[in-house]
Amino acid sequence: MTDSAVIEKLEFKRILNFISNYSSTDLGKEYIDNLSPYGTKDEAEREGQLVSEAKELLINFEYPPINYLPNLNVNLSQSSIEGTILRKESIRKILELAEISRKLYSYLKSNAAETNLFDYFSSSFFIDRNFENHLSRIFNQNGEIIDNASKKLAEIRKEKIKKSAGLKTVIERILKGFSSSYLVQEEYVTQRDGRFVLPIKAEHKRHVRGFIHSESNTGQTVYIEPEETLELNNEILSLGFAEKREIERILKEITALIGKNSSQLKYALEAITHLDVIFAKAKYSMEIIGSFPSFNNNRKINIINARHPILLKKIGRDKTVPLSFKFEDNNITLITGPNAGGKTVVLKTIGLLSLMVQAGIHIPADPDSEFFYFSKIMLDIGDEQSLEDDLSTFSSHLANIKSIIQQSDENTLILIDEIGTGTDPSEGTALAASFLITLKDLNSIVIATTHHGNLKIIASQIENFQNASMEFDLENLQPTYKFRQGTPGSSYAFEVAQKIGLEKSILDLAGEFLDGDKTKVETFIIDLENKSVELGKKLNQLEIENSRLKGLANVYERENKKLKDQKEKILKDTKLKADKFLKDINSQFENTIKNIKESNARKDTIMEEKLNISEIKKKVKSSFEEPKSSVNLKEDKEFLTGDYVQIKDSLTIGELVEIDKNKGNVTIDTGSIRIRAKLKNLIHAQKPKSAKVIPTYSNTSSLSSTVLDIRGRKPEEIEFEVIKFIDDAHLSGVKNVEIIHGKGTGVLRETVHHLLKNHQLVDAFEIASVEFGGAGATNIKLK
Repeated sequence: MTDSAVIEKLEFKRILNFISNYSSTDLGKEYIDNLSPYGTKDEAEREGQLVSEAKELLINFEYPPINYLPNLNVNLSQSSIEGTILRKESIRKILELAEISRKLYSYLKSNAAETNLFDYFSSSFFIDRNFENHLSRIFNQNGEIIDNASKKLAEIRKEKIKKSAGLKTVIERILKGFSSSYLVQEEYVTQRDGRFVLPIKAEHKRHVRGFIHSESNTGQTVYIEPEETLELNNEILSLGFAEKREIERILKEITALIGKNSSQLKYALEAITHLDVIFAKAKYSMEIIGSFPSFNNNRKINIINARHPILLKKIGRDKTVPLSFKFEDNNITLITGPNAGGKTVVLKTIGLLSLMVQAGIHIPADPDSEFFYFSKIMLDIGDEQSLEDDLSTFSSHLANIKSIIQQSDENTLILIDEIGTGTDPSEGTALAASFLITLKDLNSIVIATTHHGNLKIIASQIENFQNASMEFDLENLQPTYKFRQGTPGSSYAFEVAQKIGLEKSILDLAGEFLDGDKTKVETFIIDLENKSVELGKKLNQLEIENSRLKGLANVYERENKKLKDQKEKILKDTKLKADKFLKDINSQFENTIKNIKESNARKDTIMEEKLNISEIKKKVKSSFEEPKSSVNLKEDKEFLTGDYVQIKDSLTIGELVEIDKNKGNVTIDTGSIRIRAKLKNLIHAQKPKSAKVIPTYSNTSSLSSTVLDIRGRKPEEIEFEVIKFIDDAHLSGVKNVEIIHGKGTGVLRETVHHLLKNHQLVDAFEIASVEFGGAGATNIKLK
């Protein structure tokens, strides 16, 4: 069980606040605010999958019918107590609960009948039209009880209106008489205690027969109920009491009906609450372009292109540096590098993403990422100095690590920031090494940061340890915040001091006090980092070339297979046509012979049949005559086998090894693969100096737009175009592009996604958001 202090330190509650803003119900918000990691991997995995399905529904369909609902559990419990009368406002909300339950069931059944989402919740919904009708028939649109809620209520209100009209007539007559006598203070009627009264001047109160109800604050006006209206007022007041009793009876009857169904309504409320939470998580996933990774049982971690969710919210996706972290066989990962270089952010990112995944929340990382389900996540991050317990920073860190060692096991993830800090460096290094080795022996997974140089050497020498670092830009002397695994990093203290303008004499003096061995180690690390960066650039270029060749090879293989299939089909069709043709010829010859025999070989018949045979010969000859080539002979002579050519609008150069004059097609050998192309699309090229012909690359590109529109095209027509578009975009330095393929049958989308999945230059791709095309477009991020 992960401690609440860890949850607070990793700012998990801020993520919950982001999600809570998307919730519609009171119980949903309360559930999210108190959310913590699930107790088992299966629970977290199921929740994550349900959120994924909800996200698909949001992308493809309208938002589910979840409206605001208060916490109705208390009202539903009260309804089952005999004699209870719920307020009409509460009954109205329970009616909304029943309506939302029914509509949600229909929504899921229509749009997600084959999903886990429907299977999981379908049995919990409350669906009863008669119940809804019983409740809805007593209310108007404003939530007031209507006259026809019962026959008796209609009669009472009708009588009350009649009596009120009679009272109004009497009052107006009396008021008119008093007004002419100047007895009333003003010409208006008011009420006191539910009875109609007249405002009479205090000096004339004895001139009006009736009952005095009250007087004004100044004492100049008294409110008198005239004697003539006493009886009518009494009758109207009695009707009001009768109306109230009848409404209470109706509400009591409806409350009893709710009580009979309270258990099912509670289940429905619980289901709506959980669905509200799931769809809130799905909306958050859409906001962060998130996904749910897979869990494994092998204690492996493979985080791909992840971003810290809070940084993502604060500074945006483009400014947040992605993190990739892979853990397989090494228990301990030691991260080194410059101050303010992002080491602590790496720890918090891994810890926070682990908490989110274990709570069934999507994370801003590639869907191919993998996590292990940790029973505990423990950490020692930040200044824990305690005046109350009389602990220094170092003592507090020691106390934390002692507690961590006592509670750790093979299912624990431990994050330690600046291990061994706060004391003498040599002693701190020794203690830190001891702590890490002890935790390794406990088989815990530890990710720690440090500035102690000797720990880097220890990490490279001990089994199940690995070094990692934060990259530093030596040219501009500033951190890049990029995480690198397998290589230790330098603190770059002198370089940073130089950048901020510290005098050279001070730096030179400081250098004299540096440990010689430490200087050698730091120099070696810096040199290693420089070589690593250079190798990374070369590897990237090789990956570009390899990816392009693989892409072209895939296209060639597919096109070659299509040609073979077409050849087989043509041969099959030709054989059928030839068989039919020969059959027709035989039939005509047989008819000719038959005619000659039947005519006893008359000369005119023989001549006529000779002419028929001559026509048949002409027909046969024309049928098997070679078609004339449509290729311009001048163009044929311009390109010969062995020439070196380049395909127009591409960087592919190769040797011309075959020319098909009839079809205008050629075969080009690029050295690694052979490519089929149209003769009209070739231009002459110089033979490369190297004997082996390979495609050449440059920083120039024919990319004219970051959007490729292939709608209305056939799948076999767009393969080469898509690969060329990706290559040109990468060579142009573009990182984000879009392909518009339309929705249609989905064949074009599947073809594009297949090509992108196998393309080494593609970092990630996903369906565009609903407002930018949804399933009709794909957003692509290049490496």
